[in-house]
Amino acid sequence: MWQILKKKICVFMLFFCSFSAVYAANSKNITLCIQGSGGQPIFVQGFKDALVIEAKAAGYDVTENLSAAKYNIKFSVDLDQTQEKSKFIVSLVKVADSSVIVSMEYLFADEEEMLLYSQLVFFMLMSNLPDNETSEAVDNNWRDKWVYINPYFSYSMAFLNLKSDGLIGGAGIYNDLPDPPLVSPLDNKVLDMPGVGIGLEFQFLPFMSIEPGILISREEVLLDRIMWNMLASAKVKFPLKIFRNVILEPYGVAAYPLRFPKEMETFATYPTYVYGGGIQIAAKAGKNGALFVDVNYLSYGDTSLYNQFDKLYPKPETIHYDHYVLGFGIGYKIGLFNRKSSKR
Repeated sequence: MWQILKKKICVFMLFFCSFSAVYAANSKNITLCIQGSGGQPIFVQGFKDALVIEAKAAGYDVTENLSAAKYNIKFSVDLDQTQEKSKFIVSLVKVADSSVIVSMEYLFADEEEMLLYSQLVFFMLMSNLPDNETSEAVDNNWRDKWVYINPYFSYSMAFLNLKSDGLIGGAGIYNDLPDPPLVSPLDNKVLDMPGVGIGLEFQFLPFMSIEPGILISREEVLLDRIMWNMLASAKVKFPLKIFRNVILEPYGVAAYPLRFPKEMETFATYPTYVYGGGIQIAAKAGKNGALFVDVNYLSYGDTSLYNQFDKLYPKPETIHYDHYVLGFGIGYKIGLFNRKSSKR
């Protein structure tokens, strides 16, 4: 099952790559210089090249001439003798007065691992640019709307972990008429669930909002048995406005699942309510909106399938699983109606 999960993670990375569009919307006519030092030259150059690629993909101009740049990304790589790890220190500096806007420090097992995080490091750096650099006017009203419409694409995975209830040897369905009985072993299931959803988020307090929504996704528990899963949910979200151009929104969620068409139902028992949580990361894109990615977890608890092999292995009649879903989404928040402005 874990091999399947690793393959799926590669697909999820595509969601995060789309964040380059966020930078492109906010990078008008800004020139960067990127400088690195320390460590092995091949890795310093490799990380510099990775940052240059991210910057250009995001719409920034990149120059080797420091005096021609508005901002300088400086990084150094050293060995932390105490923890025996590579220490990576990166800063965003305003060239005009050499003021440090933000400085971050990371520890990596090796310098090759550091290269995997170039996009995240670049995103965290540039999210700290002043508002007057990343928008046409100093305006953070996008973070303080009364209502947000949140359409999104979703790619979820349902995990059905086999439970031993009623199974012979804890892992197989069986027919006890022969002697010895006939046994067919079962395994865990991982189901792809692509879909689309929409939420209507009401920010009634600066630090809290409620978002009712609907997600419709496709699932195929058995071959050629395609079902549509409609999840009506309510999220309680807690916006953390730490960065000027980014909002982090951890949330708790309760949902009511429906599956159709009923005549193709494969589940013997299905939970009435499910619960979980997640986090949404939104980055400003446009005057009143933001691109976001969403990662969430839902626990369905005990769920049972009809025994589809009852002709040969009639026992037990139902097969029980511990059921949970890991979801990933990408979408766009459209804000409506300004709240009262607050100091930022």
